[in-house]
Amino acid sequence: MEKLYSVEKRPVEYDQYEFNLPEVYRKIAKEELREDDEIREQSLGQMREWIAKHPYIRKCRTDASFLLRFLRFRKYSVPMACEALERYLAMRQTFPQWFKNLDCNESIMREMLEDVVFTKLGEDADGRTVILFRFARFNVEKFSALQEGRFTALLVETLLEWEELQIGGFRVFVDFTDSVLKHYGIWGVSDMKIFMDAISQSYPIRIREIHGAKFPKFAVPILNLLLTFASPKLKSRITCYNSVEEMAKQIAISLQPTEWGGKCDLLELNQQFINHLKHRREVILALDEMDIDTAHYSSLWKQTSASETEIDSGLMGSFRKLDVD
Repeated sequence: MEKLYSVEKRPVEYDQYEFNLPEVYRKIAKEELREDDEIREQSLGQMREWIAKHPYIRKCRTDASFLLRFLRFRKYSVPMACEALERYLAMRQTFPQWFKNLDCNESIMREMLEDVVFTKLGEDADGRTVILFRFARFNVEKFSALQEGRFTALLVETLLEWEELQIGGFRVFVDFTDSVLKHYGIWGVSDMKIFMDAISQSYPIRIREIHGAKFPKFAVPILNLLLTFASPKLKSRITCYNSVEEMAKQIAISLQPTEWGGKCDLLELNQQFINHLKHRREVILALDEMDIDTAHYSSLWKQTSASETEIDSGLMGSFRKLDVD
């Protein structure tokens, strides 16, 4: 049984963190994220104090394992990390049908996992986690955009638990070979907005690169519409290739699938990830116990004309109203 984490916003005592990763991650954390033992401890203390005082957060995990994903995401700017946490909690609460009850034992989730849509290939020489999506493996005859989005949310929540990914970020490779119009046509505009807001603004994920191969020309207008909801930073990190062979050159042979001439057995890696999901199932489901006042935040998504700056300033403003020494 995995350790379950308290969602008491003012626990009697807080857990003590120890850095147990390989030295390469300590180096990346220091050079790219400004993280060292002193800054980490000080920032965790400030963030916990902010959570305890927050008038709209009712329940929230305060363990280092959880809070560090936000601090690392925002390179130890405590106000920005708090903003990111606030937005993450509001997103989950505002759209529970997308981001709650993410159960790997649910039949739909299990089928998508067994179809090997997604594979965590490993970490590259620079400490970045490498993941592969084979888009055509989504069974578009059975599953909706909402179900695909929930599947992706389950993957993201699980991946975020790895400190290696929190620090090194990750590289996404998407193989669009054999995808058909229906794969893209099931996504409505509101679906796109919710999903892209989650990926580019609400989840504390450090996406370093996105590579795509064999993207069909007929779906370009849909992709362009989807990208209107993405942040400029995310857009700048996307690279497209005419062939999978060309895209594969961006991945070390040790991390390439055997189907590409590499050394990774996708079925084996997939089973390892499924086993990990089963092991962490209760931890992921327990995220649903966190609670924030939805009435205060639902307007962030209803006001589609609001600029990213306006939204961000609203959240940052609520941080500044709470005194953190």
